[in-house]
Amino acid sequence: MTTQRVAVVTGPRAVELRDIPRQEAGAHEVLIQVQASALCTWEQRTYSGVDKETNYSFVGGHEYAGTLVELGPNVRTTLQVGDRVAVGPQNLGPHEQQRHLAFDEGLWGPFGLGEYRAIPIDRAYELGEDLDIAHGCFAEPMACVIKAIDQLDPQLGDDVVVVGAGVIGLLHLQIALLRGARVTMIDLDADRRDFAMSQGAHAAVDPVAAPTGDQVRELTGGKGAAFVIVAVGNHQANLDAVDMVADFGTVMLFASAHPTTELAIDPNVIHRRQLTITGTRHPSIEGFRKAVDLLSKGIVDVQPLIQELIPLDEIERAFELAIRPDSYRIIVTM
Repeated sequence: MTTQRVAVVTGPRAVELRDIPRQEAGAHEVLIQVQASALCTWEQRTYSGVDKETNYSFVGGHEYAGTLVELGPNVRTTLQVGDRVAVGPQNLGPHEQQRHLAFDEGLWGPFGLGEYRAIPIDRAYELGEDLDIAHGCFAEPMACVIKAIDQLDPQLGDDVVVVGAGVIGLLHLQIALLRGARVTMIDLDADRRDFAMSQGAHAAVDPVAAPTGDQVRELTGGKGAAFVIVAVGNHQANLDAVDMVADFGTVMLFASAHPTTELAIDPNVIHRRQLTITGTRHPSIEGFRKAVDLLSKGIVDVQPLIQELIPLDEIERAFELAIRPDSYRIIVTM
């Protein structure tokens, strides 16, 4: 029996490598040899124990890329064995909303933190020949960001505020800049604010220095921002976003909150100022294709967002580094 290694989160701050039977490509599937898998906030929250909704015996890895090594017998595709792909949403509709979990050997999860993964053929998105395979891991989070920005639809010169200058916030920065927006980043950490400025932000705001609403209005001639994207799961940040947004503007609650808290907003504020408060979840197929194009063509550079490449053998060190508040993206290599 051919086996493969997978990283299993068994409890808070507990992860181990296990050997399980290697997956095989089904009739309409392809087998991917995983080469790089990112530790996103879902994996981080599960490992740290912050996410109380995720069960253990969990094999994470939903931001991953690798090489196609086997085609199922009924697969019809222009892809060939040896092509490099990012793994994304399945072609089930224009607004795909599934995580595509696997259940195997008593384990569950997206299974990108393993050496092989069998997937439906339409989940494989070909990467450019010259693209670093680790960069392919960013197709999934970038696709989520593209979906959010497309939903907001900022126009040239619009003011966009992004709360949180972590990886997701910085991806929002890059995509909003491509739309021609003027982007202000907000973060508690001075180093992250400085880094955001180095990545093209027009302004960076310290939320402790003064009320964020006052600071944003000063930057926008008293109007506030047309769009405020909250890329951190923080109750106060959600409340501040309503104060920062302009009349007729939109607040995008991009991040989930753990633990969750009720959002108490005076309905008359929304009514009188004609605000929109919305959210988004998971990538769309169209957004994933756009993300792969942006990465493959070098239009968006994600190299500065990679903190470190760490081999699967050092998975515990990878998780411990990933959950540090000063880390950017940790990529696990196979």
